[in-house]
Amino acid sequence: MLSSHQTFGSFAVWNPHWHTIVLEGGFDRCDQFFFIPIGANEALTEIWRNRAVQWPALGVVALFLDKGLLNPQFARTLLSWRHSGFSIDGATRIYDEDARRSLSQYIVRAPLSLRLIEWDEQQDTVTWKAPQKGFYKGAERRFSCLDFIAQLTLHIPPRGNHLLRRFGLYSSRGRGTWKDRPALASRAPQNWYGRQGRKPPAAGEPTEDQGVSANDSRQAWARLLAMIYDVLHADLSRPNGQR
Repeated sequence: MLSSHQTFGSFAVWNPHWHTIVLEGGFDRCDQFFFIPIGANEALTEIWRNRAVQWPALGVVALFLDKGLLNPQFARTLLSWRHSGFSIDGATRIYDEDARRSLSQYIVRAPLSLRLIEWDEQQDTVTWKAPQKGFYKGAERRFSCLDFIAQLTLHIPPRGNHLLRRFGLYSSRGRGTWKDRPALASRAPQNWYGRQGRKPPAAGEPTEDQGVSANDSRQAWARLLAMIYDVLHADLSRPNGQR
């Protein structure tokens, strides 16, 4: 399984959720694959919310309880609700390479698309248009520039926080064993280093899908942050009526 945590919905409103790509099945000790249809039903939703019927719970509610985010009384109240508030949508299936690429790009996308926003320099506002597909169906919202920046900074993760996690065969440790397991290596991408005698890239060596070095990327990011700082500094230096 590959899991991507997103904190945003349309117009970057706070809406934490997870996107996952799950292999429907598994490999035995001989690396023979067995298809196990998972689907998304009420039973799976209940496992996600609360695996055990009796206390203590083993799902998300128990995790929040263990972290001190809920007290036991409120946790029991949550588990007693008729409509739990938990839902799983498993309607999307990957049948070809185009679908895999499209879905992978979707689950790690940025909170906004530059094609859907427009900056009015005279009024110092940003107009944000929702995609035609989806709940808002092309609706527009207007933000002041400072409100727009504040809306986006809600979704900057803490330093060192990983939003993309891989499990099982997709984990770094799991993929490291593929080269010694022909049945798995034969299913790996053509440009994977374990196939056709390819070797893993050396430290600092650009890969085929890496256009710039890590150092150049950090320098470009630093320049962008400097530009944002200059814009904010100039805006905050104006009198209140001129912002």
